[in-house]
Amino acid sequence: MNKKLWQNYKTSDEGKKLIQLFDPETNDHRLLLEGIINYSKECQPKMANLDEIKTEYIVNEVFFLAENLSCQGLTINDDTLLEDYEKLVNDFYLTEIIQDEKGNLSCSTDERKKVLRATDFRGKSSYVLPLSLYLFIVHSHFKPILFPYRYDLIMRNCNALGIELPPIPHTKDYKAFMKYYFDVCCAMNAFQAEYEMSDAEFCACFYGLAEMLNEESIQTDLPKPVNVWLTGASGSDFDYLDKATSGEIKGVGNSIWACNERTKRGDIVIVYCLSPRSYIHSVWRANTAGLYNPFDYYKCRTTVCDGSRVPQISNKDLKADQYFSNLPIVRKNLQGINGVELSAQDYSELLRLIEQKGGDTSVLPKLYEVEDVDFGEIKLEKDVEERILIPILRKLGYEEQDWTRQLSLKAGRGLKAIPDFVFFAKGDKHFETAPFVIEAKLDMSLMREQINAFSQGLSYAKMLRSSLMAICDKERLVIYRVDVNGTADRNAPIFEEHWASIYNDSRVGAELNKLIGKEVIKNL
Repeated sequence: MNKKLWQNYKTSDEGKKLIQLFDPETNDHRLLLEGIINYSKECQPKMANLDEIKTEYIVNEVFFLAENLSCQGLTINDDTLLEDYEKLVNDFYLTEIIQDEKGNLSCSTDERKKVLRATDFRGKSSYVLPLSLYLFIVHSHFKPILFPYRYDLIMRNCNALGIELPPIPHTKDYKAFMKYYFDVCCAMNAFQAEYEMSDAEFCACFYGLAEMLNEESIQTDLPKPVNVWLTGASGSDFDYLDKATSGEIKGVGNSIWACNERTKRGDIVIVYCLSPRSYIHSVWRANTAGLYNPFDYYKCRTTVCDGSRVPQISNKDLKADQYFSNLPIVRKNLQGINGVELSAQDYSELLRLIEQKGGDTSVLPKLYEVEDVDFGEIKLEKDVEERILIPILRKLGYEEQDWTRQLSLKAGRGLKAIPDFVFFAKGDKHFETAPFVIEAKLDMSLMREQINAFSQGLSYAKMLRSSLMAICDKERLVIYRVDVNGTADRNAPIFEEHWASIYNDSRVGAELNKLIGKEVIKNL
């Protein structure tokens, strides 16, 4: 972040207003909390997922927590900051507060009154909103986490300001996520110290200036879908689903759902309503990639958009269908549905069922659009590239700036190696890395031609430390995975199909998209 930029924002009307809003030195803590929570709803009304929770409820949660911690003798001191925090995290619980005749407060000893047990670290890790607000008031080390369901927004703001976050722990030891919150605050404090900010100034910078910096980079167009996922909706979600897909709710761009961590932005998400409905309700698009969230009860979430209602396809319908009756998730009565992946064929069969029920599948997203194509007469290697390969690349979401053709690489004593297609090449001095390369030939029908093309493509992949490489000619496309040592097994490609199948069979095209679609390669 530029210091001059911060100074300009700090002295602006908006900056002054936010600094005052986040001032933890105020004597009226209830007013402070109400202001912060209302602001979080205004700046990210849907993304924060707090819009349907009353401000008063959240404020009361913070005070309820404060009373519990006070009664349990859990405090935070400067000299023993980390030890005190770890003891607080390890020992605190939430239960009914009892007031005696003298006005003294104490925690109820009735186990039935406990709403959060000391050993429930998963519950504690998802309690970060009220906990972080409380700790923000009592000690300057701690920062409020206002978007607990959207940790990607926290990461985005950190990226905008240049705050380097510690890696998220991937573990089932949920106590580690509570320690992670402490470490996140350490990273934020280092940034705050560098720019000589007060606690209120940091919050204004993080939630105000960073958001302003991010506005220019917000993506609007969805990339082509790569995967299809199932997720489940419970009774509390039904009303929203009905209204959102009927047009009754206007301007809703995001809804948050449990997902698979491998979800990519643009993927197709099938929402199945659990009992008592027990039917497929709607088809959506993932508007954010799946993110492992340390501060959510469901550790992986995505936001979905563009929901389309489909005719009800019940669990009974799926079991009666010859194809779906053999699908493992259907045989398990759709138990553990969140984040289950469907294949291209599964989705194709689902579209068939929707059509049989009278649904219009033309309005639903497609994994891969097929087309009849006449390549014309292919006489040159350039014809393979221009008439066959590049049109497929465009169908997979690529634009011309995403690849470099005939890229010169230094090889040996001044010699140059020139791969045909290099994707997302990076490097400070030269193009030193690229996740994917393609070598195109006119004809590989003879085995020696295929061997030569493989060797040539692999040499480029090794130089560029690529994870994937492909060779192609006028008849087919072959893709190989390259290991960290720059080797690949010529006899074990991960994909091999004729162009006719790739262009005309949606399932083959979808498989290809899943392997080398733009969003896949860009994130390697």
